[in-house]
Amino acid sequence: MMGNMISGLGELNPQFLREIKGRLKTRNVLLALFISFLVQLMLFIYYQAELPTKESIYYSLPGYCQGEWINSEFKCAVDQYGKVIINWRAWHDDVFSSLSLIIVFALVLVGVYLLIDDLARETSRDTLGFIRLAPQSPQSILVGKILGVPINLYIAILFAIPWHLWLGLNAQISLEQILIFYGISLVFTIFYYSGALLFGLIASWLGGVQSWVGTGLLIAIFLFYKVIDSRNFIPYTLMALQLIMPQYFIPNSSGDFSFRNFHWFGISLGNNVAMTISFSLLISIVGTYFLWQSLKRCYSLCHTTMLSKQQSYLLTSSFTILTVGAAGWQDLTYLNKDNIEILMLMFANFWLFLYLIAALTPHRQTIQEWARYQHVYSHTYPGKHKSIKDLIWGEKSPNILAIAINAIIYVIGSSILILALSEPILYKLNIFLALTFAFTLIIIHAALAQLLLLMKNGQRLLWTNVILAAVMIVPVVLLTMLFPDSAHTSLLFSVFAPGLLIISSETAAITNAIAIMGHIAIFGLLLWQIKRQLKTLGESGTKALLKSS
Repeated sequence: MMGNMISGLGELNPQFLREIKGRLKTRNVLLALFISFLVQLMLFIYYQAELPTKESIYYSLPGYCQGEWINSEFKCAVDQYGKVIINWRAWHDDVFSSLSLIIVFALVLVGVYLLIDDLARETSRDTLGFIRLAPQSPQSILVGKILGVPINLYIAILFAIPWHLWLGLNAQISLEQILIFYGISLVFTIFYYSGALLFGLIASWLGGVQSWVGTGLLIAIFLFYKVIDSRNFIPYTLMALQLIMPQYFIPNSSGDFSFRNFHWFGISLGNNVAMTISFSLLISIVGTYFLWQSLKRCYSLCHTTMLSKQQSYLLTSSFTILTVGAAGWQDLTYLNKDNIEILMLMFANFWLFLYLIAALTPHRQTIQEWARYQHVYSHTYPGKHKSIKDLIWGEKSPNILAIAINAIIYVIGSSILILALSEPILYKLNIFLALTFAFTLIIIHAALAQLLLLMKNGQRLLWTNVILAAVMIVPVVLLTMLFPDSAHTSLLFSVFAPGLLIISSETAAITNAIAIMGHIAIFGLLLWQIKRQLKTLGESGTKALLKSS
């Protein structure tokens, strides 16, 4: 019967059958079950040791017992037999929460690592190319990997579900809440696994360590939010990004909800749990959609960009609506308290544009084909130009104008928020100046990335990432060391310029004007060099084509 079921699954998704045949072995399954049992046993022993006994009934805080406060100490009550009266509801609630965290982090972090590592192995063994030739759609193959690669992880987690359910029900958490948590975790897991597959496809230049890098980045994000949580304060903008993290949806017996203070364009979504969950699922589904658009493009065509230009405009618009809408519209006068919301809005969009630069920048071969076409077209039809339309919508054209349009979308969205602030005009002008710096820095880095990817070097992708990282970090360190007395002014030529202008308005207007002109000069120089390279590529490509014909 089991063989027939597996054969049936293989007919539906041959890639899934291929994955589980190599992983669903007795030894692997037993190991997964043993690890799951061991983790549950250790968790049980730990919390069992936390239970009060008749030898220790005084605590600085109420533990897992019923009792009363006596002289700043909590005394546990005992029954007629001298046994401590245990608060089993609180105990089951804490064990349930801890096991939920273990399940979430195992599902996300271990699963992401396994998927990226699997694609790295396929790439190193040159088997990924053969899989691409299989008569299956990209969706079928990638879904097969999501279902099959972490199969032993799924078994380990399923083995923990009965105890997890029992703990939740004994903590007086309703079955409906637990099942909703499972559903949310499933949707978010698909989102993270889609991102893992995309990272695995595009990060082959990391040379085999991409699984550690990808998982490390995810751990860094979770730790970043953990640090913020420990301060009992989180900016509204960053709270919006918490909506795709399943650990914040773990139910509890007290009915506490992590998003009580969440508002979107002034609407209090956090007061309605169902509405908040629906909103978070919508964000996850939209994010998964864009990831799968990139996955299909990268899987089918190795040299294509991750997103089309049309898709990038839609992604930026969606992200801007999400982050700007969450940026404290319910209390616009509060935003000036420490400028944290505006800073966090820029911080979130900084990462978006790093992704867009990577997703929209075509490589040398693609650009050469486009440049050759433009060269032939300009000679065939003198006086006619198609370059502007191609730069906005074309698949193979340079990234600069498209990145600039995306930056304009972001600036317009942020400007609406700034105009709505009940603050003096000078404060608003300072924020607009910061947005101007942000815009120039975005297009400078986009132009630099495009120029670097026109290199003939076979490792140009690696060098592009290294040089871009150096351009963001090295100038800040050097300028601060060389000009410590005028570090404030020097940092106007770094990626920290927008944040610096928001935090402090000490810089003179003439200094800001000179810095802006400096940014424009740098961008103009990069643009001139790109244009020169494109002309050379177009001419050489045309000559090579004529010789071959």
